[in-house]
Formats: sequence, structure tokens, C-alpha cells
Amino acid sequence: MNANLKLKMAVAGLLVCVAGTAAASPGRSGGTDFARVVDVTPIVQRVRITTPARECWQETEFQAVRTESQGFGPPAPVRSAVPTIAGGIIGGVIGNQFGSGSGNRAMTAMGAIVGASMGNRAAYNRANAASPSQVTVVERPVTVERCQTVTTERFEERIEGYRVTYVYADREYVTTMASHPGTSIPVRVTVVPSGGRF
Repeated sequence: MNANLKLKMAVAGLLVCVAGTAAASPGRSGGTDFARVVDVTPIVQRVRITTPARECWQETEFQAVRTESQGFGPPAPVRSAVPTIAGGIIGGVIGNQFGSGSGNRAMTAMGAIVGASMGNRAAYNRANAASPSQVTVVERPVTVERCQTVTTERFEERIEGYRVTYVYADREYVTTMASHPGTSIPVRVTVVPSGGRF
């Protein structure tokens, strides 16, 4: 085996070793690595919560009740004897049409009595029918239910995220995260040449 072939094999072996080292340590050659978390502080926000509620209670109020009565009070007297007399005369004339002799006189007297009574009753009814009606208003207690909607407010604290301090390659960094990270977080590592030509 000549020297040129040995040199090529050595270079190929060296490249395989370098590639294996890069694959085994992606944090040093570019990719994802893990950084140590040194502090986690919750980010707290105060939130106001409003809740509508319906409240009911009972009250006693007075309601007016209206009643109307006809002819309230003592009966109105008959102020004229004309209806009674006229009724007696008419009744006597009608009674005189029946019977003969003493019977005729008895029927005339009976008719006069009945007619006078009917005339008096008719006058009484007219007098009392004309009496005014009376309206009475009485206030009575009634229990009613009243309701209203009230709004209650309360405040509560909510964790909106976390302020995370971590260390990577002896340098300290700060970021915010939606959930608690634990003891370490993944970080993306990028390796670039520092200078020179290859």
C-alpha cells in the first residue's frame, strides 16, 4: 500500500470521527440542548368577575277597593197622599162593577182599600228609587312580591405565565413561558465560524 492511499484512509477516518462527535453532541455543533433553570416567577394578573343575581322580597301595600250601594240609609217617606187617594178612588170604581146590593157596597169598599194600598206602595217605590247611591272606598292590605337584579363583584388572581431565568454556557438569560418549565428547558444552539477560511 502506497503512502498516498494511507493518507486518504487516515483523512476518511478522521472525518468519520468528527461526524460521530458532532452527532453525539448537537448542543456544541448546532441543534437543541438543555439549559438549567435557576428561577421561576409566576406572572399574576388581578381579574374582576361580575355576577348578576336576582333578589326577591315581599312587601305589604294598601290597595283601594271601591264598593257602591243603592239606596243606602233609612227608607225615604212618602211626602204626598195623592197616590194613596187616587188609588183608593180607582179601586172603588173597579170594585163597584161587581156584586149587587150590599155585595156591591162591600166590593166597592174592598176595591177602595186595595187601590189605596197599591197607590201608596207605588209612591213608596218611586221615592226610594230616586234616592242617590253611595260609593265607599276602603283600603285593604295586600302582600306583593318585588324583585330586582343586583350585580356582585369579586376579584381573583390568575397566573398568566411564568418569568423564567435560566443559565446556558455560564450565561444567564430570561424568557416568559405559558407553563412551569421545571428544572431545565430546551434551547436552540447555533454554531457559526468565528473567522478564518477553510
